[in-house]
This record gives sequence, C-alpha cells and structure tokens, in this order.
Amino acid sequence: TSDTVVLSHKEHLPVTQVALRDTGRPHSEAAYALGPLLCSGDNSFWNSASFNAETSYLHFPALRGELSADVSFFFKMTAPSGVFVENLGITDFIRLELHTPAEVTFSFDVGNGRCEVTVQSPTPFNDNRWHHVRAERNVKEATLQVDQLPSKTQAAPADGHARLQLNSQLFVGRTATRQRGFLGCIRSLRLNGLALDLEERATMTPGVDPGCPGHCSSYGHLCHNGGRCRERPRGITCDCAVSAYDGPFCKSEISAYFGTGSSVIYDFQEHSNYTASKNSSSSSFATLLHEGLTLAGEMATLSFRTTGTPSLLLYVSSFYEEYLSVILTPNGSL
Repeated sequence: TSDTVVLSHKEHLPVTQVALRDTGRPHSEAAYALGPLLCSGDNSFWNSASFNAETSYLHFPALRGELSADVSFFFKMTAPSGVFVENLGITDFIRLELHTPAEVTFSFDVGNGRCEVTVQSPTPFNDNRWHHVRAERNVKEATLQVDQLPSKTQAAPADGHARLQLNSQLFVGRTATRQRGFLGCIRSLRLNGLALDLEERATMTPGVDPGCPGHCSSYGHLCHNGGRCRERPRGITCDCAVSAYDGPFCKSEISAYFGTGSSVIYDFQEHSNYTASKNSSSSSFATLLHEGLTLAGEMATLSFRTTGTPSLLLYVSSFYEEYLSVILTPNGSL
C-alpha cells in the first residue's frame, strides 16, 4: 500500500512528473501526497571568475590534504592551454592544467617523483563550453575525471612517500612561476568539498572579473520545444513564450480537453485605444493600436487529437469582418 523512493543521485533531478500506473482495473485507485517540500540551490554552483590576462590569478590558503585531497570545478576557455590550480611545497606540488587543447593533466609529487594522470578527449576542450573536472589523490591512487569521459587512475607506489606537504598559497589561474597562465572562466571550485568564493576574491583582483557570461552556449540545449535560452548573471532561464509549453525547461505541454460544443474564447480588443467604427480599415485600426506597425502576415500553430468530425479547431475574427479559420472536415482533411 505504500512506496517510498529515495533519490541519491543528483543526475536524477529535477523530478518533473509522477506517473501512477495499474489504475485501470475495476475498484482500483491510486492516491499520492506531495509535500511539504524544501527546495534550495547550491549558491556556489554559479560562483565564477573570468581571467582576462595570462598574468592574472587568484590566491587562497594552501590546500590541506596531506593524505587525501580532491579538487573539482568547471572551466570554459578558448586558449590552447593553461593552468587551472597549483599549490607548491618545498619539493612537493599539486597541479591541474589544460596541457593541450584535448588533454587535461593532473600532476603532483609527494616525494616519489612526479606523478601524472591525463584524460584525453576526441574533441578539444577549448571550445568555449563548460567542462567539469574532478581530481582526487589519496594514499592508494590518483584519479582524474573530465565530463563523462572514462576516468583515469594511477596507483601509488606500494612503499613510497604518502604525505603531500604544501606550504605556499593555492594559485588559481596561474602557476607560481607565472608560466602557462589561464585565459577563460572557472566556476564552482571546490577543495575537499568546500567551495571557494571566486567572485568575492575577483572583485579585489586586477585582471580578474567576477562572474562569467555565455552560459547558453553550454546549457541552451536544456530549453526544449522552441524555448529560447536567456542569459542570467548566474545561469540561464528558458523563455517559453513562443512555444506551446511551460515549465523551467519548456517541457510541460499547455493543453486542455474540450467536450462537445465547448470552446475557449480570447478577446484581444484594446478597449482604451479602440475608437474606430466597425467599418474602419485594417490599416487605420493597426495605426490606432500600434503606430507604424504593418502586418505582413499571420501564423498560428497548434497540436490536436480528436476522433470527432467535423470540428472547428481555430477561429479568429476581427472587428471589420475579416476572419481566419482552421476546420477539420467530415472526411478528415483540414
């Protein structure tokens, strides 16, 4: 009599519908309760910074991860290479960089010599679209994941050094030696699960701007059914005005069931401006409503499903006895 589902993978979100099945049997029914809901966003997800010069960078306290450390972030760039983050010690170091346009490299040294893990892509990463990087290093292995490409792992030496000893600041967007500076955007940077406030640090750093434009280039495909992607300072929104759909991603169909003889009527008359007589021409009427507007044509789109004929699907009439109609005739033609 009860089903409970726990969602533990964020890839399964958002939930946009609940489907109840097996309700067609006699004396069978289903009911569901929804709520109370507590919805919240990740304030760090769109926290970003734009690096406008190879000499520009942000710095934060040293990465704390002697035995284990993980770094994750999104990046977007057009430059062929650049260092994302670097932290140095006396001899130890840890670094993440775009080594070539199609290679992201995770390198470090804990006293056993330089270790390097590389993920290669069949298409370049410097395509001005957002890409996600996650790197982790512990006493057993080092792992690098970029987007949905297969992750690469390298085992640690069986009886070598294990502690990563860092004593300098963490550089974001450049190395301590000022080589291979980063040009582009970084957002949602997390060290050991804790988010760094890139925007706040960027407001006080020359050559680095808080925020990053151009989210629609990566996420515009989320707007379905003709919905238009609109840029926001922190993300995107889908404009569904030109489609017959609604919802955050223009996926919820706007529809209604019409019984025999029923209809919905919309009156677009602008009473405050309509002063012309019924015999006024369409051009003078248009001039009264919208000065300088000339209508070159009309377009109406709709989807329907019916078994009844004949049916009047759409009828539009004007004050001056002009009309447009869409009719399903008895033989099933439009």
